[in-house]
Amino acid sequence: MRRWMFILSLVLVAGCASESTEAPEPEQAPVEESTEEVPSDPAPDPEPAEPEGDVSIGATESIVEQLAAPWSIAQTDDGWLISERGGTIAVIDADGNLDRQPVILEEDVLEIGEGGLLGLALTGDFATSRQLYAYHTYGTPGNVQNRVVELTWDGERFEETAVVLDEIPGAQFHNGGRLLIDGDMLWVTTGDALVPELAQDDSSIAGKILRVPLSGDGEPVDWIYSSGHRNPQGLTKIEDTLYASEHGASGHDEVNILEEGNNYGWPLIEANQEQDGLETPWFEVGETSWAPSGIVADDRYVYMATLRGNRLVAIDRESREVIPLVEDKGRIRDLLLEDGELYFITNNTDGRGNPSDEDDQLYHLTIE
Repeated sequence: MRRWMFILSLVLVAGCASESTEAPEPEQAPVEESTEEVPSDPAPDPEPAEPEGDVSIGATESIVEQLAAPWSIAQTDDGWLISERGGTIAVIDADGNLDRQPVILEEDVLEIGEGGLLGLALTGDFATSRQLYAYHTYGTPGNVQNRVVELTWDGERFEETAVVLDEIPGAQFHNGGRLLIDGDMLWVTTGDALVPELAQDDSSIAGKILRVPLSGDGEPVDWIYSSGHRNPQGLTKIEDTLYASEHGASGHDEVNILEEGNNYGWPLIEANQEQDGLETPWFEVGETSWAPSGIVADDRYVYMATLRGNRLVAIDRESREVIPLVEDKGRIRDLLLEDGELYFITNNTDGRGNPSDEDDQLYHLTIE
């Protein structure tokens, strides 16, 4: 009997030791940035479509191919500048010629998860000053942060010439990163850095929309325009209306109309939930995530790029009707609108898409 009890105790000890040394499962990526592969469509572009509603579009034309995980697009007098998450800027001329140029920084770009070289915004006098602003992730995998810097371009490289804001809380996911120039102000979106409570913390600039004076006056917490944001990746202003797109926790991605001092609820509420003192969104996508990123607007529509949704859509500003414009290019990260001409970049090479040999690409689409 003692012998059997001894053998049984050895078996139990071995079982416990085996369980205690088992490696934990790796953390899963947030649902809005699904790791599922999205099939690419190698077929030729379809004939010009006639979407529902008043908006009509021409054929989709590729301007440049083989971008490397592009994130933000800005237009110059001579073409376009596109940030690439690894830390370079693609300089593209009007003929579609690509020159990938280095970005020289005091703190190296940390390409981790959703982090890297993210938003770009050109100064109003960029044609003569060659100055622009960039948002990028830095630090170490154990101490991820973000910063906003001024860059000056000499035609061959971009070099940091001033720090606008640093030590923005960061993480593998939820870094925000969109920039928007508005006169002498720079709008900045920040994510909650995977710590939801920071979005409600008035002493933290995480999970916020910031309005930063380019003069540098004040302290970072003075620049908080709105709070309660999870991971805002799109920002646009038309007249006096400011729209921001934002990833939800599990579906329920949002587009909010921002007003100074408002709290947009994360993590206390999301989508159409209500609570005193918290704002519900102008638009939300429902239970299936679109993972919205860049947005632009005109007098009739808000145009939005989606990653998991694999679409470029127009949302009617009055009825909030959704009109699909592009559905066959895979993940779409950012877009810009200039005189009825819409430009957008795909994001199929960031490890979560299914890129073709030509991806990623900058496309042109005429809006009528």
